[in-house]
Amino acid sequence: MTNAANQLLKQGIIQYQTNAFAEALQSWQQALNLYRTDQDLQREGAALGNLGAAYQALGNLPDAIRCFEQHLVLAQRIGDRKGQVNALLNLRNAYLALDNATKASEYHQQQLALAQEILTSSTADNFTKVATLLGLNPIEDFAGANLHGANLSNTNLKAANLQGAKLSRCNLSYANLNSANLAHAILNNADLKLADLSRANLSNACLAGANLSNANLRDANLQGADLQNADLRCLMPRANLYGAILTSANLCSAYLQNANLRGANLTGALLQQADLSSADLSYANLSNADLTHGELNNVKVENTQIQGVKGLSAEMKRYLLERGAIIDD
Repeated sequence: MTNAANQLLKQGIIQYQTNAFAEALQSWQQALNLYRTDQDLQREGAALGNLGAAYQALGNLPDAIRCFEQHLVLAQRIGDRKGQVNALLNLRNAYLALDNATKASEYHQQQLALAQEILTSSTADNFTKVATLLGLNPIEDFAGANLHGANLSNTNLKAANLQGAKLSRCNLSYANLNSANLAHAILNNADLKLADLSRANLSNACLAGANLSNANLRDANLQGADLQNADLRCLMPRANLYGAILTSANLCSAYLQNANLRGANLTGALLQQADLSSADLSYANLSNADLTHGELNNVKVENTQIQGVKGLSAEMKRYLLERGAIIDD
């Protein structure tokens, strides 16, 4: 019976490709019945998916959805990941065709959950390939996604929408995140070394404990970001760090020329040999920070708290006081 069912399945594909949808429906229904008799669950799932496609082509979305739902349940039961992928994509598209954005979103979330499961496995190493396999657009479909611990190293995510995504402990080393939207993203303890984050939007993102060593953050927006204990030994010229939390962050030798650090909390930060030329540190808190050999030429320090700062010569303290800093040693 299996051979006969396989022939019917192939026949239905040929009929479908020539727009003979009603005939394809009949062929696939017969194939489905035979697969069920043989208890061939994987091929039964394939037949159900094809039946759903035929119903959808004929404009019968309710029956199409019924077939896709049966396919999904069966694929989940037997651990057929490819079947799950196809069923979820078909269900999402079917509900979009019905203008039911709520149900379409539910299946989209299941797609994202499956992506996270695959990407956190030890064998996952190609985010773009996995996303495509799941019928997802890696640039548009991962806002708010939970990708905790995923391996995204070397991935091209230029201009990707990852707003609010959960990316804690992700491997994003060498990733291209140029102009990406990571506002409100959770990136605590993520590995972002040598990543390109130039012009990225990281406003209000959580990057506590993240490794950004040698990353490129030129012109990035980090307003209100949580960067406490982060490794920021990187390029940050013209970065917007207004109101950012940088307590105990490692900024040794960081390039912060013309950066906006207005109102930032740099308590206990390590800034040895950092270049802060022409940076705006007005109203920032640098209490107990280490500025040994730091470059502070033309820095703005109006009402900047500089109590207990290490590495400042008497001459530099006078210079900062003249520019409006608050020093109470």
